[in-house]
Amino acid sequence: MYFLKIIILFVIQSRINLPIFIIVGCEATFKFEDEPSDKSVKIGKDHSLSCLVSGIINEKLTWFKDGTEIGLTESTDNRISIANNEIGLYGNFTTLVIDNVIASDAGLYQCVAISPTTGSVVYSSSGALLTILTLPSPEYPICFEPDSDIIAGLTVKLTCVSEKVHPPVTLKFTRNSQLVNTRISLTGKGNLVTLELTMTTTKNDNGDIYECHQNSSLDSNYQKSCMIKPLNIQYKPEIKIQHTNPVLPGRETILFCQTFANPPVIHYQWKSVPQLKVEDISIDGTGQVLKLLRPSLTHSGTNITCIATNEIGQVSSSIELHVSQTVRNAENSNNPHESTSNQMTEMSSKEIRLSLDVVIIIAAGVVIIVVLVVLVPVYHYCLCRNNNTTTFDSSGKEVTQPEVYYEAREGVILRHTIQDRSLPRVPTTAVYGHWRHSTASQVPNDLESHSYTYIDREND
Repeated sequence: MYFLKIIILFVIQSRINLPIFIIVGCEATFKFEDEPSDKSVKIGKDHSLSCLVSGIINEKLTWFKDGTEIGLTESTDNRISIANNEIGLYGNFTTLVIDNVIASDAGLYQCVAISPTTGSVVYSSSGALLTILTLPSPEYPICFEPDSDIIAGLTVKLTCVSEKVHPPVTLKFTRNSQLVNTRISLTGKGNLVTLELTMTTTKNDNGDIYECHQNSSLDSNYQKSCMIKPLNIQYKPEIKIQHTNPVLPGRETILFCQTFANPPVIHYQWKSVPQLKVEDISIDGTGQVLKLLRPSLTHSGTNITCIATNEIGQVSSSIELHVSQTVRNAENSNNPHESTSNQMTEMSSKEIRLSLDVVIIIAAGVVIIVVLVVLVPVYHYCLCRNNNTTTFDSSGKEVTQPEVYYEAREGVILRHTIQDRSLPRVPTTAVYGHWRHSTASQVPNDLESHSYTYIDREND
């Protein structure tokens, strides 16, 4: 093959500015000078793929997706278009334009030359993978709940499903808002990705809330989740018999069959060995409470059993009855199902042990009495008593100032007059006259908190 010349052409297409190198010879050979390449495009954006071919004669240039020719029909919604530029003997330039890409646009694209006579593919470029960056559909994630009733000890699977997208989403389980990292598997099938949590249930799982959280690196603010309703773990009853130990002869005693179960206990039953007489016991309407009406020393050593039944199963627990004349600290029964007995205080006629609360109350009362009876009067006496004040007259002679002293009438300022008052007639006489009097003043030491007290005294 002999080339006559090399022509460099610059083809400016309406959407892409790309320098094009076309080699033209007198005997041209078909060749892809420029092929489409792999791209990742965010959903909603526009994208184009281009292809430059030299040596084409009568072949038709078109585009294939995933091995199928792209047909420009109404179903494409005018989003996809193909533009071909023929440059005569110099070559052909074709462009595939996709507007507002959607998730279904993802795939393998090829530039293809088709024979005009046979319609078969003559030449095809290497494939260009178009990846659409997107978030899962709004309905994802979807949580699949296990059976509503789960019996303790069985293995269950909690499942969370999302859509397979690019970039892949991150799925994780939380239990009561705490991240779960164990017994988790992530699998993909078709267009879905599945997260599974396998667990062996116990009664402690009852009521737990699991959530599946979905995140994507495409949007740091994106987060969605689905929740599995609280687990309903069913289990057989657990029993604790609450009772007083030891039992006092002749004193009514209550035995309470305390149970923990899901679903609740539907039937209680009491048994005793040797059998207690019917007139010595009383059972309430629920069957949960047994009363020993008149316990006696002969009942000591009796084995009493409570049997509780629910829809899952039946469980029993037993205690040995201790009847004693002396109230003493009782040790716990060896039965692992029996509850801790009530502790009783040892009492006798010679010794009474008071509780700590009683001692504190008595001590507080004594302190209050001491404060009221002793400290308050002493404080009041020290604070309020009036002491004689020693002073000196104009000559320097020491004078003791009494608490009560008298002033001459000339120096006394009365309310209405400085001199003698004019008062009504003298009793038992018809004579009006002046009464002569003087005034005494009592002055306390703490003048800031007291006022003067004036005392009028009659003179002869």
